[in-house]
Amino acid sequence: MEMDAVNWMLVFARASAFLLVLPIFSSSNIPPLFRVALAGCLSLLVAPGLPILAKPPVGVVGWIGLFVVEAVAGLIVGFVTRMVFYVCDFAGRLITNELGLNMASVLNPASGESTQAPGMILFYFSVTVLMALDLHHWVLLGFRDTYTVLPIGTAHLGGALLDNLVSQTSRMLGVGVLMAAPIMAVSFIITLVFSILGRIVPQMSAFMESFAVRTMGGIVVFGLSLDIMAQHLLNYLNRLPEDILRVAQYLALG
Repeated sequence: MEMDAVNWMLVFARASAFLLVLPIFSSSNIPPLFRVALAGCLSLLVAPGLPILAKPPVGVVGWIGLFVVEAVAGLIVGFVTRMVFYVCDFAGRLITNELGLNMASVLNPASGESTQAPGMILFYFSVTVLMALDLHHWVLLGFRDTYTVLPIGTAHLGGALLDNLVSQTSRMLGVGVLMAAPIMAVSFIITLVFSILGRIVPQMSAFMESFAVRTMGGIVVFGLSLDIMAQHLLNYLNRLPEDILRVAQYLALG
């Protein structure tokens, strides 16, 4: 029974760190007590199915090190799941630059930081897609399955893990560019047209005239391309459980 309690506490350490950076549950407007309670419930569901720790560490320092290892593993796994919101933030910044709305910032209640309107729209859009399709359940199942490839106390940092995180980050940047591509294309075409008009009619201020057209045209295309953005987000979200398990495997390899 004592070892079962220890198992639960070790799972609680990984689950708490996982939820600390997990999208939605890590929002600043979510009470910390709720996250602690959710981590405890998740631990109660996962811990009974795990084998008892075969080789307990010796001494207080060993136990502290084991809890730190589990917390770091949870943080790294949670970081992978949080990348979808980094995708939305990156795409939102690209869209903001193309629309010329850099000065129009709003407060993001999830992070407590200021962000631009397109990024805020994509943030809530991704939350809606995640929750509406029950993909948050698959993320939690992916966390549970990490114990099949990454048992308690076996996490190690290594070069393979770093390479995987770098490749995931590069893929995130690629998805962000794909989401912002329609707006970027329209902005480029409008700028090109007004540049030609500026050469034909030197008296016309091409930059000032194109600013309003770029903004209005970009907003229209932004609304029309939300379906395409949802597909990019869905493709990314569907891979999250596999990405979680892959990171857990690299943590186990060290």
